[in-house]
Amino acid sequence: MASKEPASFVDRTTWELLNLLDMLGKRNGRVGVMEVDDAESRAPSLLVDFTRDLCGTGDIKHKPQQAGSEGKEEEDVIPPHLIFMLWQASVLKRLMQWDHLDEAIRDVRNLLPCLPDVLVLVMIRPDCQEQLDQAVRALRRMQCVLDGALQLPVETAIYSPSQPGSILEAKRAACRALREALNCHEGNW
Repeated sequence: MASKEPASFVDRTTWELLNLLDMLGKRNGRVGVMEVDDAESRAPSLLVDFTRDLCGTGDIKHKPQQAGSEGKEEEDVIPPHLIFMLWQASVLKRLMQWDHLDEAIRDVRNLLPCLPDVLVLVMIRPDCQEQLDQAVRALRRMQCVLDGALQLPVETAIYSPSQPGSILEAKRAACRALREALNCHEGNW
């Protein structure tokens, strides 16, 4: 039976994302969503809101996991193939100061239980346009640094929880990263 092409643009983007994951051979793989924050900028529902927007459903099973949690055996960890890493603009700007680049790379590596096939850095849109411009520069710098340090496709997106449809940018970024990963895999075969 031929697959139906979805009717709306949102459906097409989700359809492409799922097909790219399938093409990478990760049909039963996991997609991870994590938030990089500090105590002052934490938004308790952000992770759940983003995941709900990403999956398009209200039936989300949210299992918070602490980085470096003890008592979890290595074999219990199923590596996600795609990770969406959410960043508050203030945290991103602080970490991407030139003095803190090595620390930022180390912190990101420590947050990831294992390296995914692709990583999407998602900045939470700040309210002020001036803050946005500065944070976008920091986001692009983080993308370049992690792309080189982790040797995997890294893409970026900006997410506005209050704007319906803003999840599309994150899905498109994931599609770009997955296409890049597929091109790399084809070159190695």
